[in-house]
Amino acid sequence: MNARRFLPLLLALLQIAPAAAAWAACTVERAVSGEPALFVRHFSQDCTKAERAAQAVPAREILEALKAGKGVSIRNGVVSGDLLLTGLPTAPLVSVPLPPSVLATMAGSSVAEARVIRGPFVISNSIFDGLLDTQLKPDMVEHRMLGDMVVIQGPVTFHGTTFTKTVDLSRTIFLGPVDSSEAVFLDDAFFLTCIFDKATSFEKTAFAGHTRYYQAVFHEPVTFLRAGFSGLTNFLSVTFKKESSFSRAYFKMGTGFSGSRFEGISDFSEAVFEKNVFFMHAVFLADTYFRRATFRAEVSFSDADFKAKDDFAKVFYQQEPNFTRAKFATPRSSSGFENPVFLAIVGVALLIFLIAFFVILKKG
Repeated sequence: MNARRFLPLLLALLQIAPAAAAWAACTVERAVSGEPALFVRHFSQDCTKAERAAQAVPAREILEALKAGKGVSIRNGVVSGDLLLTGLPTAPLVSVPLPPSVLATMAGSSVAEARVIRGPFVISNSIFDGLLDTQLKPDMVEHRMLGDMVVIQGPVTFHGTTFTKTVDLSRTIFLGPVDSSEAVFLDDAFFLTCIFDKATSFEKTAFAGHTRYYQAVFHEPVTFLRAGFSGLTNFLSVTFKKESSFSRAYFKMGTGFSGSRFEGISDFSEAVFEKNVFFMHAVFLADTYFRRATFRAEVSFSDADFKAKDDFAKVFYQQEPNFTRAKFATPRSSSGFENPVFLAIVGVALLIFLIAFFVILKKG
């Protein structure tokens, strides 16, 4: 009789055991040995999407950790809510240690205050379901550029993370390396007047909305290799101090590099521009490569200055490119037989020649 009484309970336990085991396999690391000043949420690979969402990290907890002077490290998790970095306290800029390279870039600037993030700022292989913003306050109804800047003293990693809403990190000084490779920005991504002091990677990053790097400065190499830009893209008046790579990048909408300065080798080889792109008044101080690039709409290099080698071999132009008043250090490379305008001219010339040839034959 006793065995029959406990049989339903035993069957129920057997049914929930697999689910309990699966939940037990999902672990969350909340501290790292030897790193007391670090806000940690590391979700194990065994966690399902539902488990990660159920244990989402509130953005307000991240902000409180940053206010306390801690770094942040979130892996394989979900961040919920808006992280408005305008909530960080400000300090006199002169009290923040900055390297000579940054001080030189900011020479003559009127910026007097800064908001500081100490330590690393890592949100990798995660989903960020909210705004990430340095320019928006809770009481503001629209964006506007603020007078201070954000200084992130440690490395920044967004590798593999999907941002579902707008990311605006404008007026941020990144003192450490930045790894945003394979990230996905589903909304707009703004990096206006940012200073990147170390190597930076946006390799294989997808920008679904509008993207702006207006007046940004990259002190060390930066790569956008195989990055995809689906919205309007703004690299106007950007300074690249070292190598920059946009090789095999894809630009779906209008793109601007006008007024930018490429002081290191620049590589646009095999890049694809579906709409208008402008390099007007751009300066290329080192070798630049556009080999096998594709321009399917208007492209203008008017008033551009190529002070070193330029490689436009086998470039495909849908329309005649504009090189008005462009300067070249070496004889300009041929645009190649892929140029449809050139092919049309050759075709017409051949047709006229053949007609004339047959007319002469008949008269003879």
